Amino acid sequence: MAKAKRGSAVKKGLKFFNFGEAGTWKSSFGLDFMKMKNEEGNPLRVLYIDCETGSVDNYLEDLEDQGIDLNNLLLIYTSSYAEVEEWATKAMNEDELLIENEDGELEEALDAEGNPFVADVIIVDGITVISDNVKFAAINVSEKRAKLKAKSQEKNATEQFVAEATAGLEFKDHDKIKMKGKNLLRSLITGTDKYVVVTSREKTKKVMTNVDGKMQLVEVGKIPDTWDGVEYEFYTVLRHFEDEDGSIKAQIMRKDRTKVFQQNEIIDAPTPLYWQEIITKNKGKKSNVIMGNIEESIAKDEEVIAKGITKNQDTSKVEVEQKIETPEELRKEIKAAIDALPMPKKKALRPKVEKAGLLVDYNQIENIEDLKKFLALATE
Repeated sequence: MAKAKRGSAVKKGLKFFNFGEAGTWKSSFGLDFMKMKNEEGNPLRVLYIDCETGSVDNYLEDLEDQGIDLNNLLLIYTSSYAEVEEWATKAMNEDELLIENEDGELEEALDAEGNPFVADVIIVDGITVISDNVKFAAINVSEKRAKLKAKSQEKNATEQFVAEATAGLEFKDHDKIKMKGKNLLRSLITGTDKYVVVTSREKTKKVMTNVDGKMQLVEVGKIPDTWDGVEYEFYTVLRHFEDEDGSIKAQIMRKDRTKVFQQNEIIDAPTPLYWQEIITKNKGKKSNVIMGNIEESIAKDEEVIAKGITKNQDTSKVEVEQKIETPEELRKEIKAAIDALPMPKKKALRPKVEKAGLLVDYNQIENIEDLKKFLALATE
């Protein structure tokens, strides 16, 4: 359900997306939240999801030497998308967090005061690893899909091997991967008041352009090495880099919605401590959570689409024809229709297909309209 509220003062969110080369203080930026205070002046509690397995371990001793109580830090090591989503969701919902003790038994995580650990900050360090792993998982699924398809077409062992080895991601796979990642990160932005940091490696962006009459790939800048466009969701985007003199700096990309810095401004020694005043001024302000569960919102939209989007008519009476768009899906429908036919009708189908000028082996048909004609004949 959509939420409406009066224009009263609400909490300002800190939602950082930090990207850059290795060694440019992206991880230490997140850990610096350990040096900050909440609205009441108490130390912030940080849930740190380390996707690069040990990227922050070397910083912990330095924090302890500075008098930081590491019991206010809960480290999660994982490179699994599902586990990142699971722990982030638990933190957002303030569910009980269980960890292993020295005896290997599960017990509730406690903070420095001995209370159940409730995160003020959620950090996902190394989202590049997660997005890469999701792509690898999708490729594995694609290979299995190709193998099953080859088997259903009664290909021989060599043909099955070639189909599996040459399988790649389809356009629909890329869209699903991109939206899956965006939904996870969007929930961290719109679904919680927690302060958030997500870090990413960077890559060079190249575009095809005309150079002296020849089309060439030309470098046009640096972009995050993860799902395309995810950084647009965040309030503050920082690109970390090493200056010519060896000092670490960060540039405000586009804008800083907190208005602490200006667009394209360069920050020396990037740290969230620059934004402590934002947290301090949040005392007494109302929640700024504008959306609930992303999956619930999507489910509602699915219901609307399933009924059909129409004007000035009763959508409950609208029948929606399920459009089959791809040759692969049409072939599955044809196979199911043929399998359901009694033997006399199966025998009668071949001359009908030949009369219609279609290939008898529907697996060799690529044209969608021809496949639809074949399906119509099989379901007469």
